[in-house]
Amino acid sequence: MPQSEGSIFEDILYYKPDLYEIIARYRALYAAQGPGHLCAFVILPHRGDPLEYMPLTAIDWETPDGLEDYLDLSLRNMERIWRANRDIADDSIPTVGLNIGIGEYSAYVAGDVVFQEDTSWATTVVHEWADLDSLELRADNYWVQVLERALRHLVARCRPAGIPVVRGYYSPLDLARALRGDALFTDLYEAPEQVHRLMAFCSRATIWLMERLQPIVGGWYEGEVAGQWLPPGTVCMSEDTACLVGPRLYAEFARPYTQAVIDHFGHGQIHTHSLGLQTIPEISALRNLMGIQVAEDPNTPRTFEHLDELLPRTHGVPLTVSCTLDDLRAALPGLGSRGNIILCPCVETAEQAREALALIRQHSRA
Repeated sequence: MPQSEGSIFEDILYYKPDLYEIIARYRALYAAQGPGHLCAFVILPHRGDPLEYMPLTAIDWETPDGLEDYLDLSLRNMERIWRANRDIADDSIPTVGLNIGIGEYSAYVAGDVVFQEDTSWATTVVHEWADLDSLELRADNYWVQVLERALRHLVARCRPAGIPVVRGYYSPLDLARALRGDALFTDLYEAPEQVHRLMAFCSRATIWLMERLQPIVGGWYEGEVAGQWLPPGTVCMSEDTACLVGPRLYAEFARPYTQAVIDHFGHGQIHTHSLGLQTIPEISALRNLMGIQVAEDPNTPRTFEHLDELLPRTHGVPLTVSCTLDDLRAALPGLGSRGNIILCPCVETAEQAREALALIRQHSRA
């Protein structure tokens, strides 16, 4: 389908002509009863037209179209990236979301958002435990309205081209840390009952926000899409704070509340970091979990180098991990026989990308 007049995007099949083959690979991955299913996300430096830049501090929040102007700039950049990568037949699916830092991830409950050029965060609000009783979930909260407005704009821009929109959320634990701050870590030992009370509120708050936003985002291709295809009813959450609490505390104070969110919607997808490799087996014990995406942190163990330890302990949940072309050359085909994995080879050229994809396809059952 050609690009419509005034549209930012071509039809999604222009960027991913094998879209339905990709979706079939993900369906096979989730349905697999044994190992051997590999999918691929290639990470490649941008090769196309120069990208536009607007610092977050330049967004004009006072004018009617200030946020929309920033969103459209971001969409134009994504279009350039997808256009440049049309020749890379990996399993990534063009997807867009709201990227204004992490401030609004908790400010929809309470707190002021502080912007820097490339990120944001929200101020803490639970300074005393009595403050927890004053927290309210309100549809007229400024950041709830920003989220709804932004997602409606993105969907209006993207749905005609078949390009999915995604919204990720803090897990209850990440939301608790944002509201309480780093005092949460000593609270786990000194005020465990209050932590459970805070976690219960954060679980309710997460469900409340998802129930408002997910209908705006809607379903895509008989499921959900967050760069990869996911079954219908899958919600995407971050478990970054899990990296800092350890397996035992995560199992006691966090997993039951993340599970409550997943149970409410059906399925879950978790983002975490390599700093918390020791906690990933506890995260993988979540029921109806479709995958764990592990972002690499500097000065931490590389996840790929610890797959021999992780795969037997992660309950068959697919992991998304970064790797190099040399990693693939050395580890395949044996890696495919030990688990179901989404591999993210970081390469420098299109030729390297094609070699990485050929290796993954050669050794995958999907």
